[in-house]
Amino acid sequence: MLTVSGLETFYGPSQALFGVDLSLQQGQVLALMGRNGMGKTTTIRSIMRLTPPKRGTVHFSGQDLAGLQAFRVARLGLGLVPEGRRVFAPLSVEENLRATARDADDTAGGWSLKRVYALFPRLRERAGQAARTLSGGEQQMLAVGRALMTNPRLLILDEATEGLAPLIRAEIWSAIAALKAEGLSILVVDKHLKDLLPLADACVVLEKGRSVWAGSPQALQADAALQHRYLGV
Repeated sequence: MLTVSGLETFYGPSQALFGVDLSLQQGQVLALMGRNGMGKTTTIRSIMRLTPPKRGTVHFSGQDLAGLQAFRVARLGLGLVPEGRRVFAPLSVEENLRATARDADDTAGGWSLKRVYALFPRLRERAGQAARTLSGGEQQMLAVGRALMTNPRLLILDEATEGLAPLIRAEIWSAIAALKAEGLSILVVDKHLKDLLPLADACVVLEKGRSVWAGSPQALQADAALQHRYLGV
């Protein structure tokens, strides 16, 4: 479904990615991992063409994304939950969800307000509240719901549970597990290996803007030295 090869991305004269490779199959959960500042968010921005790469290729469902504007990439079926949530603060919960909605029949598996509220009942309870009044966890639920309302074929979550309380993290992970069970393809960045690895089908580790390891979550979990080398603080 998604193939990234030789990605090199710059911010002005400063190079951030030096050759990132990854691939994700239909229905898989791919964990993109690495310490802070190693290029995970830049990789996601490059895939979405928010920061277009200077070299390398990104193919989604066989289509080369080179030259496309970010909104056209989104329309192809890539739904982004950005780091920091970035909900529309003055708008209500329901207005946030309607703002990105694409026509869909929820009885046929498409995403609608009804289905998002079923996944995150807290959002139904707060449907009329301004997004700025929500807790961090509720804003993250809203950011996920907003991405789902675009009816994506690939959901990308950057720092899925960063800064959230354990109980809220558990709700987010439960929702991700439910989405995986429905067959949605997911690319996820998160630091909580205990929660992330049981859901992942494959892992890619970045170090200083390069892909340095790829393999199964079982192999990563069994290799303490590998974790310490690339993921330890």
